[in-house]
Amino acid sequence: MLEELFYIPATMIWPLLACLVLTGIHVYLGVHVIARKVIFVDLALAQIAALGTVIGVLLGYEAGKDLTQLYLYSLAFTIFGAFIFSATRMRGEKVPHEAIIGIVYAVTFAATILVLSKSALGPQELDHIIKGELLWVQASTVIKTALIYAFVGIFHFIFRKQFMAISFDPENAEQNGLNVRFWDFLFYMSFGFVITSSVAIAGVFLVFSYLVIPSVGAMLLSDKLSTRLASGWIGGSIISFIGVKLSWNTGLPTSPLVVCVLASALLLSAVFRYLKLAPRKIIAFRNLVASVGVVAVFLAGVFFFHKKEEEPLEHALHMLSGRLNTDRLAAILILESHTDQKSQWLPLVAERLHDEDAEVRKSALQLLVKTQERSVLPQIFSLLHDKSDAVRSSAIDAIKVLGDKDNAAKLTSAAESEEDTELKIKFLEVALELGNEQAIPMMIQLMKNDEVFSEDAYHSLRSHLHFEFTRDEGEKVKRWWEENRDRVQWDQKTKMFSLKS
Repeated sequence: MLEELFYIPATMIWPLLACLVLTGIHVYLGVHVIARKVIFVDLALAQIAALGTVIGVLLGYEAGKDLTQLYLYSLAFTIFGAFIFSATRMRGEKVPHEAIIGIVYAVTFAATILVLSKSALGPQELDHIIKGELLWVQASTVIKTALIYAFVGIFHFIFRKQFMAISFDPENAEQNGLNVRFWDFLFYMSFGFVITSSVAIAGVFLVFSYLVIPSVGAMLLSDKLSTRLASGWIGGSIISFIGVKLSWNTGLPTSPLVVCVLASALLLSAVFRYLKLAPRKIIAFRNLVASVGVVAVFLAGVFFFHKKEEEPLEHALHMLSGRLNTDRLAAILILESHTDQKSQWLPLVAERLHDEDAEVRKSALQLLVKTQERSVLPQIFSLLHDKSDAVRSSAIDAIKVLGDKDNAAKLTSAAESEEDTELKIKFLEVALELGNEQAIPMMIQLMKNDEVFSEDAYHSLRSHLHFEFTRDEGEKVKRWWEENRDRVQWDQKTKMFSLKS
C-alpha cells in the first residue's frame, strides 16, 4: 500500500520537478507581493501574459509550433503590464493600487475572451490558459524555465536591498534617495519573466496560488522572513507532490487539484496558529469543534436538498428541451441507447431538425437515420435548403438511406437550383443511387462542362450505367441518352441503369 502511495512513474518526474521550480521562485515573490498588499498582481500579470499568447495565435503563429515567437509576444505584453503597474503606483494611494490591478485583470480577461471568440479553438484555448499542461510538461520546458528563474533569482539577490526596501518600507526608501518607481518597474519586469514561463506550464490560477498560498501559510507559522521562506518552500514542495500524485492516480485535472490541496494546507496552518496563540486552549478547541459542526451541517444540508435523480430517458428528454446547445447534443447522444423507447422521444427529436444550432440539427438527423425513421422524410427534405452545408450534406445522406425512387425525383429537382456544384453532384449521386433516371442528363452536363467536378460526375455515371465510355466521351454519352432515354430502366438489384430489350 505504502509502496503504491509513494511510487513515482518516470513520466511523473518532470511534472514534479516543474512544481518544485514553480514553488521556489513564487514563494519568494509572494513574500514581496504580500508585503506590498498587491495580492492580485500575479493574477493580472498572468492574464496579460495569456492575452499576449492568444493575440500571437490570432496573428498566425501556431501554439504547438512557434513556441519562441509566442513566448516573445507573451513577454512583451507582460513587460508592458509591468510598466503600467509601476507607473500607476501613487503616493498616498487615493486610488488603491489593488483596485487598478483588479481593473487591469478584468479588462485583459475580457479582451482574451474577445480575441478567442475569433479562434475556432476558443473554448479549448481558454481552458488551456486556465489549467495549463502541468501533468504533460516536457523536460526541455522545465530546464528552460529553471534557467530563467535562476537568472531572475540572481538578479533579485544582487539587488536584494533595493527590492526589500521598496516592498517593505517604500516611504523610507524614497526618502533615502531610491527611485521607487524605477525599481518598481524592474521588480514587475522580472516578475513578468517568471509569469510568462509559469502560465504556459501551470495555467493562470495555479500560478496565482503558488504565489500567495504558501507565503500566507508560512506567515501564519512564523514572523521571521527566513523561516517563512523555508516553510513556504518545504510546504509548497510537499503539497505539490501530493497534488500531482493525486491527479496522476485519479485522472482529475492537475492544476485545480493542486490549488485545492494548497488551500487545504493553508486551512490547517490557520487552525494551528489559532490553537497555538489562543490564551485558553479548551475554549479555542471548543470553538474549533463548533466551527467544524457548522461546516458539517452546511455540507449535509447542501447534499440533503439535492435534486432527485431522474431516470436516464426522462433526464435526456428534459435536456433535449434545454436552452444550451451542449445539453441538447448530450441528450441526443443519450437517446441513441434508448432506441427501444423511440415512441417516447421521436416527436421531440423531430422538432430538433429545426433547432437553431446546426450541430443539433445534424445530430438529430443522424439519430433518426440510425433508427430508420422514414416518417420524418418530409422534414428531412426541408433540410436540403438549410443554411449549413454540413446539415444539407447529412440530409442527402439520410435520404440515401431512408428514401426510394419516388423521393429521388425531389433530389433531382433540388439539384437544378443548387448553386454549390459539390452539393449538386451529391444530390445527383443519391438520385442515381435511388433510381431516378432524370439525374443522368444533369450529370452528363457536369461531366462535359465542369472542369473541377467532371471526374466525380464521370465516376458516378460509370458506376450506374450499363454503358462503356471514357471521361472524354461526354458527347458520346449525351447521344446515347438522347437516343435511348425512353428505353432506360432501373435495376434495383445491381443499382444500375440499362436499356430495355
